[in-house]
Amino acid sequence: MSPPERSLPTVKPVETPEEKDRRHRRDAKTLIEYAYKRLKTNIIRGHLAPGEKLKIERLRKEYGVASSTLREALSLLVADSLVTAEGQQGFRVVPMSIEDFREICGLRKMMETLALREAIANGDEDWEAGIVAAFHKLNLLDLERLNSSEALVDAYNERNHVFHEALVAACRSPWVRRFRSVLYDNARRYRHLSVAKGGIRPNIQDEHRAIMEAALARDVALACRLTEEHIDLTLHRLAQFPPEEIAAGFPGLPRRGAAAAPARRSRARAAGRP
Repeated sequence: MSPPERSLPTVKPVETPEEKDRRHRRDAKTLIEYAYKRLKTNIIRGHLAPGEKLKIERLRKEYGVASSTLREALSLLVADSLVTAEGQQGFRVVPMSIEDFREICGLRKMMETLALREAIANGDEDWEAGIVAAFHKLNLLDLERLNSSEALVDAYNERNHVFHEALVAACRSPWVRRFRSVLYDNARRYRHLSVAKGGIRPNIQDEHRAIMEAALARDVALACRLTEEHIDLTLHRLAQFPPEEIAAGFPGLPRRGAAAAPARRSRARAAGRP
């Protein structure tokens, strides 16, 4: 009787140097994007305070990525003007001030209206449907409950972002879209702070509706004027708060996870408190 045949173990193919290099590059790109998006979100939400030093070792442990990955992600945020590089001193979150926000708003009005003019000229039925859908979803939020949790504030800010992106979705200029995106992300920090400190403006949905209707009616002059007024209203509202409060960043909203205490300590340091 013949002995039973034994199945040979599966041998994993050996990677060539070229395949290994491609895999490492692919994985690194994914991790860099992950770290970049997470850092960016935490800066915009105020979990990382204005002026806070971004310590590589602490972030490496918190995010679970290599130091080199974090440095790559932080360099991308330097290009977005959300982080500053200080030579051998490392990285810091860009400070906040009403003067900075005023300049951002002035430049935003230029870029938003440029993008909106082109979008209205090029927009088709899909562009129109995207605006209406984004406005509807934004309008579903109960604004009276907005400050009851950070999750609702996040939801509002994200849907507001989607609505404004839908308005300019038909803009074909990559340069206009790039400059507008950098300015918009920097403005999001201040808008998030404005909502956290004072809630939503009572008539903000009326502002959104008016901009939407003007864009859909292809009334370029009215849509651009309403957009500029919409930007200015956030600036005027935030300007009512003391400069030191703007520089310190976000007030004590309910925070998720263990990052709450470090975030509060960082805000206190930025405001000059012990």
